[in-house]
Amino acid sequence: MKLGALIAIARRQADDTAAPYLWSDDEWVEFANDAQVEACRRARLITDASTAAICQVAVTAGTSTYTLDPRIIFVRRIKLDSQTSPLRSADHRDMDEQAPDWETQTGIPLVWIRNWETGKARLWPTPEANGVARLRVIREPLVSMVSLANDEPEIAPRYHRSLVNWMLFRAFSKKDTQTQDDRRAAESLALFEQEFGQKSTAVDEVWINEHHGEDSHEGLY
Repeated sequence: MKLGALIAIARRQADDTAAPYLWSDDEWVEFANDAQVEACRRARLITDASTAAICQVAVTAGTSTYTLDPRIIFVRRIKLDSQTSPLRSADHRDMDEQAPDWETQTGIPLVWIRNWETGKARLWPTPEANGVARLRVIREPLVSMVSLANDEPEIAPRYHRSLVNWMLFRAFSKKDTQTQDDRRAAESLALFEQEFGQKSTAVDEVWINEHHGEDSHEGLY
């Protein structure tokens, strides 16, 4: 569904179909983009293993730590092109206990440490050769929607219609005597949560990144 169609549905449901409008197109565009990001955070809707800008990282000999794209929510898997098996995910505390002096060791990477630095992955041992790491990730949308006529949400089309509920929640939460409607905002939020789940908080996401890698828990978070 195109962005313009989403906004048209939202306007009809909000009784905002005649000028002067209560909400501008720019506001509805903001609400729609926010809705898609919120849906992706809650329901982990986009799994990606092929977008080079996000899922392909150049590995450099002597460099252990690599910055991840900020649109990545969770890393599910890292595999080096030079190896047949993916790297094992580990906690830095496990490394401290099981591999003393691990920070200085070099060789063929066997492990990626998921919580060493925010927004980064650290390889162990530090690679001795250049290469390519390929990631499988859960992420946010690649780009924001701008064009009403041409752009559409990246998530599967069957979910598009439910994004309108978040758009209405944002619209009815606008603090203005003509727009704020706490009851309708709450109703719209409840419908959105029926489809995409409860809010994924920063606390939740940090905890998951701290404690879970690619293991038997996949699909539960």
